[in-house]
Amino acid sequence: MRTALAVIDRDGVAGLSMRKLGAEMGVEAMAIYHHLPNKAALFDGVVEHLWSEVKFAPPTAGLEWTEQLAVFMRSFRDILWRHPRAVPIVGTRPAVTPGMLALLERALELLTTAGLDAGEALDLINCMASFTVGHVLAEVGEPVGAPGVPPEQVYASLTAESHPHLVGAIAAGYDYRPNEQFERGLRALIAGWAPASTPREGTGSDHI
Repeated sequence: MRTALAVIDRDGVAGLSMRKLGAEMGVEAMAIYHHLPNKAALFDGVVEHLWSEVKFAPPTAGLEWTEQLAVFMRSFRDILWRHPRAVPIVGTRPAVTPGMLALLERALELLTTAGLDAGEALDLINCMASFTVGHVLAEVGEPVGAPGVPPEQVYASLTAESHPHLVGAIAAGYDYRPNEQFERGLRALIAGWAPASTPREGTGSDHI
């Protein structure tokens, strides 16, 4: 999958074909079909490969589950940042491969041990993954169509009479801070799902 990901990094999703992948690997395209049934399976493999690079928090005594989860999502964001052209694939391919299901099981173990029920835990994981993918897509995604008017140019034309709140925020020094905004959103999501009960005994520090 490293070769397929390298093609995507260089040529984009539309630039990946079985023929091109075969040429990169020095084999005929049909040879790839002996290992993968179709292009969809290839994309699933790319998604699994990217998720496999996400780092877990190191085993540290007393590390709260909330911080373990935050570390995992920060690592996920870093991976997506390194492969911006693959972000649309990650955001639209379901987690159905063996590696992805194993990863999901590990995350669920952490969250249910912390006190969430399985349904709540799945909701949290889905929301965090969607938030991270969407945030990175907005940061590094390629615009659809031709580039639009720069936001700064639009903001400069606003007046306090037409858009008092927006102009006030800009005048007060508001600026685009993706790292800070991601971190605050991440913390808010985790806090919103924090279980009301005290975590059960046996919460390990060797999970996400």
